[in-house]
This record gives sequence, structure tokens and C-alpha cells, in this order.
Amino acid sequence: MSINGWLQEFRALHKRARQKQLNEEEKLLYLQAREQFARALTAAQGMTLKPGEMARQTFRVAQAMQLELSLNTGIVRAMTLDVSKGGFSVMLGKPPGEAEVVGFTLRMPDGMDPIIGRAKVVASKKQIGNYRLSFSFHGMSEYDQERLESVLFDAALSRIPG
Repeated sequence: MSINGWLQEFRALHKRARQKQLNEEEKLLYLQAREQFARALTAAQGMTLKPGEMARQTFRVAQAMQLELSLNTGIVRAMTLDVSKGGFSVMLGKPPGEAEVVGFTLRMPDGMDPIIGRAKVVASKKQIGNYRLSFSFHGMSEYDQERLESVLFDAALSRIPG
């Protein structure tokens, strides 16, 4: 099967999964196809997987999503630069403290309920006038992980013509 044919089948399967219309056999096929697609995205991003690591947990999507961070110094509103199942990156004028675990509210598209949780800075890079900060999620529920992952696949698929 050509890559375009596979992609069309995956799009259709993803759409049906979002509408909760898959039987058990189709769910298994969908999960396998999601991992294949995520592996392709991970490779295209020049990322390598650690042994036993799943691509679905690693790939990132450059996606602007509204975010509210609850820092010790107050509430900060920002837009994500990229998002993955494991965390997000943002630009802020000042980083939170090294050990600070921050609260966050991540607005979801299409009127979906936001994801509310906790995150911690895992990387900080000083840039002109700002810091690029990468946060990892802490204690996110499986339900919210699945909702976020589905949105990430939507975003990735939306960038591929066809």
C-alpha cells in the first residue's frame, strides 16, 4: 500500500476513533497505526527512541495552545510552542524556581474541557529577553493523556495534505 493510501486509511480510522465508533478489533488496529504514525513523526523530527520507549509518548507537535500557569509569583498566561504527551514548551520572561512544581490549565480546541494539572520545568534556555522553558506533566490522568494525544494527532494530520 502506498503512503498516501495508508494515510487516508489512518485518517478515517482516527476520525472514527474520535467518534467512538471502533469495535475491539479496529481499536487494536488503530493503536498500532497510531504508533506507526508517531514513529514516522519522531523520525522526521530527528528524535531517537530509548529502548522500550513508545513513539506516541515522545513525538511533539508545534502547536499554539492557550495556557495558564500558576507560579509562586502569580498567574501567567502564555501560548505553547510545542506540545507532547509528556509536556509542553513556552516562552516566559522569567523562569519559575528550579524545584517549583507549577499548576497549569491547558485550553483544548473545539470547546473541550481544559486539562488542569501540575508540571515541572525540565529545561530552560535563556534567549534574548526571554526563556524557552520545557515542562513535563506530573500525575496527568490517563483520560487527559488520551484526550491530549488525540488532539496532537489531529494537529499532526491537519498539516499533511490529503
